[in-house]
Amino acid sequence: MRFETSRALDAIERRLSVDPLVAGGVIDLVEAARSVDLDGGRPAALLRLGLFVDALSRQLGDGGVGLYAVAERGAMSDTDFTSNERMVLRRWSDDGLIEMLPPGARPGARVREVAALTGLPVVSRAPLQGHPGPVYITTGTTSMELALAPTTGSTPRPHPVLGRYWRCPSGDCPMFGRPPAPGTGQAPPALPSGAPICPRHGERLIDAGVRPPAVPMVVRIDGTVRTRFAVTAARPVIVGRAPEEGVTIGKWLDDEGARRVSRNHVRLELRDGMVLVTDVSTNGAAVLARTAPMMAPREIELSRHEPKAMGEWDEVELYPEVTVGRADRPPADVAKGGAPNSVMADAPTMAIRLPPK
Repeated sequence: MRFETSRALDAIERRLSVDPLVAGGVIDLVEAARSVDLDGGRPAALLRLGLFVDALSRQLGDGGVGLYAVAERGAMSDTDFTSNERMVLRRWSDDGLIEMLPPGARPGARVREVAALTGLPVVSRAPLQGHPGPVYITTGTTSMELALAPTTGSTPRPHPVLGRYWRCPSGDCPMFGRPPAPGTGQAPPALPSGAPICPRHGERLIDAGVRPPAVPMVVRIDGTVRTRFAVTAARPVIVGRAPEEGVTIGKWLDDEGARRVSRNHVRLELRDGMVLVTDVSTNGAAVLARTAPMMAPREIELSRHEPKAMGEWDEVELYPEVTVGRADRPPADVAKGGAPNSVMADAPTMAIRLPPK
């Protein structure tokens, strides 16, 4: 059982990220770990985080989506966790896979701040009063499904602080100690008084240059995410059956789909914070427009070679059940079968119910 638990924690580890381009939601790690009602087990169990990862995967139809987890440093010495769990938390913190706050900080407040800055949905056990962006709340215990709570309006545009790269004066900072790799994002700074602060060390961050805006996008086929990519202001992205440069989706198409999806089908670009889509195909494309997450989509045919701005909840349909949309804004009818690439597949059934030895 100990080996199976380690394998499950390793699987969860591979889905943790403080990169907003990878994550599909942000969560208070300790609140999730203390969700005793999910299994009636120990006061705190790190494996419970995997239940939220799987639920988010089902909600988004994305077997590779990451989870942005926030915790306070005291969790690494919390005796409600086993010694192995405390060691795992320390490793996740040191590797920069989770955001570890200084002692006394409020993870819930930081979760809401990250969501407000990045537009990521919050994953919570209850609706959040006054939070303007999307919130996924649990709708059961044993099934551990998520549902989108009603929102008070569209998510605000990303904060200007995300338009810069930041570096922490502490050289060993796993979040801001080194420049991000090309094609990846960076965690948002904390802004307690308007100035960018390292959420881990509490020190004023150093401006390290311009960061090109980026929006995470996915291709969904039959409701399941097949590939993820980012649209940046630096260069447009072509999506099609087999573009010379761009996002290739031909290997996931059936014979009819391969005939109906052009080699170069749509071009996506980012201007002034808005994603623009242009039909460059010979087969046509349409925008499935929604102004709210649960609204039925309204189909708008695209005029060839004429860019159109995509709304927050819009998708582009290349062919029935072949769509492109924002990674963190799924369609209302996204496939919710078994969790793709479940991180809990190797978890022992009783692991989170048994007391530590």
